[in-house]
Amino acid sequence: MRAKTTLSVSEARKNIFEIADKVQKPNVYYTLTERGKPKVVILSAEKFDYLVDKRNKEFLKINSNLKGGNSHGGKIIKDSAKTGYITENYQVFPKIFVIRDESRVVYLSSNDENLKQKKEDLIKCQLYVKLIEQLKFPINSVEIGRYVKVSGGNGKRYIEADILINDRSGNTQMIFEVGNFEGYEDNLNKVFLDLFELADSLTVMKKPHYLIYYSRLFRNGKSEEKISVVDYTKFNSFLAWKKAGRTMKKEIPEIE
Repeated sequence: MRAKTTLSVSEARKNIFEIADKVQKPNVYYTLTERGKPKVVILSAEKFDYLVDKRNKEFLKINSNLKGGNSHGGKIIKDSAKTGYITENYQVFPKIFVIRDESRVVYLSSNDENLKQKKEDLIKCQLYVKLIEQLKFPINSVEIGRYVKVSGGNGKRYIEADILINDRSGNTQMIFEVGNFEGYEDNLNKVFLDLFELADSLTVMKKPHYLIYYSRLFRNGKSEEKISVVDYTKFNSFLAWKKAGRTMKKEIPEIE
């Protein structure tokens, strides 16, 4: 039986150390609310690792048995009105509805996302539609949002890979990170540091081919894009890429 406790954020703040100890017990977690609505869940790092690993293993299992169709790590359903796609991720990940009109993304969960996150989610969804409808990537090769455990100087941490392109065996071919149009250049080094870490952690049978930083702005009926592509097969570390003069391409490659 799960021991679920609901507390307000302000109440939890006063007892955070006690809560941190209690969630170490099996099947204990806390739901924190703000103005009566669920906002965040506190659970042990061990449980979070389990949920992420389970999701990633399920994704690899599905892809290894893939014969066609439209299923992958995040379930994709094309809606009957032909206006978008529903993406349904596992466990701790929200459901979203991708809209083709470029102007919005609808959350099918009650998560209260901040403005910056909403902007990035919209760009992520615009990129998702572009990959499938304009660039003709197979829908079953495109995965939205996977938390990847990476090893850093301060131990292990998680980075979210915004969009992954995977082959039928589950090997990652491309890793996309999205960012807001404003400040794109200022964040370029930080984003690629994360991308190189992701690529290293996602290398299984073979290494990913491309690391891609993407942004998009849609206004006055027109879209603008910023695209930076690094060939990971040529530069297997951020330092090697930096020493080579930060060589980049400006177009999304074709899927292999």
